[in-house]
Amino acid sequence: MTTRTVVLHNEGVPNPNAMKIVLENGVMTDEPYEYTSWTEAEDAPLARKLLMLRYVDRVMLNVNYVTIVKKANTSHWDELLPELRRMVRTHLEENEPIIYVGAEKLKHQKTDDAVIKMVNQLLDKKIRPAAQVDGGDIVFESYENGVLNLSMHGACSGCPYAINTLKQGVEPLLSQMVPEIKSVVAKDNNVPM
Repeated sequence: MTTRTVVLHNEGVPNPNAMKIVLENGVMTDEPYEYTSWTEAEDAPLARKLLMLRYVDRVMLNVNYVTIVKKANTSHWDELLPELRRMVRTHLEENEPIIYVGAEKLKHQKTDDAVIKMVNQLLDKKIRPAAQVDGGDIVFESYENGVLNLSMHGACSGCPYAINTLKQGVEPLLSQMVPEIKSVVAKDNNVPM
């Protein structure tokens, strides 16, 4: 079996229940993939291993990092990180698969609607990169009657600052660039309101 050298570092994010483990010397996936249960992660061996830990609530794999969201009221990160880093490091060093080809990924909805196209372009260029820096992702769900519905993933899901991000950051930017947008709301996926 061929092993590889793996260089990792941790990055804290605004969500106190989330942590990024960054791979400094390689690529893990081409797109973000999020898993919230062991059975859901059948196509993602690394996420499946992490979700087997009693304190892991969700896992998001991205290009060069994995975001781990721990369950509320569990141990402090100082106690959990050694085990998590060891699992990620071993998995990567042993060249085990991250995701099997053909896995379902987070996708934008495809459409011919001009408003939705503009929203997806702005999300991809301005908003998603900022969320991904913090170990999360913000994805288009729907648009109807001036209301834009987004879903929060990774560290953004359950983050105490998520509603502020939407109402004070995302909504003003998008409504300025796309006047048809009157309100931005989060799909009910652990966003505190």
